[in-house]
Order: sequence, then structure tokens, then C-alpha cells
Amino acid sequence: MEISSKEISKDLILSHLKTLFLKKGYPENFLFWEKIFYFNYNNLEFTVEITLVVEEKRPLLILNYHASKLGLASFERPTLSIARLFFNPLPYFAVLTNLQNYILLEVYPQKIKKGGEELIPDYKTIRSYQPPFEKPFNKDIEEKILAFYLSGG
Repeated sequence: MEISSKEISKDLILSHLKTLFLKKGYPENFLFWEKIFYFNYNNLEFTVEITLVVEEKRPLLILNYHASKLGLASFERPTLSIARLFFNPLPYFAVLTNLQNYILLEVYPQKIKKGGEELIPDYKTIRSYQPPFEKPFNKDIEEKILAFYLSGG
């Protein structure tokens, strides 16, 4: 999908992503759109919206859309914190996109790939995925990172 200088409607974004995931074999009933989470840190309250959560008995993948043409990579670390704080077990993958560029974060070993739609694993691949290992994390640090990001810091 080509990004124009005009802002893309939310309906168009969700429609494009739905079509993409259905083409990759994901059952529609495993796609949960616009999930809202609440986060509190040191008297600060935040609302976090995740564009898409793919879940089949456990979270498999989360995806966030950001309109940014440049700087999509600046959302990598906060997205990892979101995966770590709001999901147990962790999703296997997190995806960032502006519908032109995609960043695939392999959550457990923290590997990052950049490219296009082809980076999103198809349903068969994700169902048989076995994370190589789980990298430990400190919940307090993840909360600080997310609060810093959400407060615009």
C-alpha cells in the first residue's frame, strides 16, 4: 500500500491489515482489533491501544500501526515493553508498520528484521514456531521505559 501525503482513515488501515492477515492464512476469529490496555506508573495513568492482537489460546503476534513515514524504528523498544508488560505468555512476534515499511520483532530472542509485508509470518509458520530461548527482563525497567515513551519523554 502506497502512503500518500494525506492521512489514511482508520477503516482503510484496518481493512488493509485484515486482508493481509487473511491472505497469510490467519483465521478471522483469531484477529482481535484495537485492544485497549491501561497502564499506571507513579501516579500517571495511560491508555495503550494495540492495533491487532493475534491470539490462539495464547498471544502469537501483536501489531501496531504508526503513521510515521520516518522513525518507525523509534517505536521498537516501547513495543517490546508493551509485549512484556501486557502479555503472559509473551507473544512470539511484534510488528510495527506504517503500511509501507514493516519491522518484525522476534520477542523472545529480540531479533529485529526490517522490510515489507513479507516479514509477517504466515499462520502455518507461527503455529509451529518454537522460540529459541526467553531473554529475562526486569519488570521495573520495562515500566519505566513504557512510562517514558507514553509521557512523550
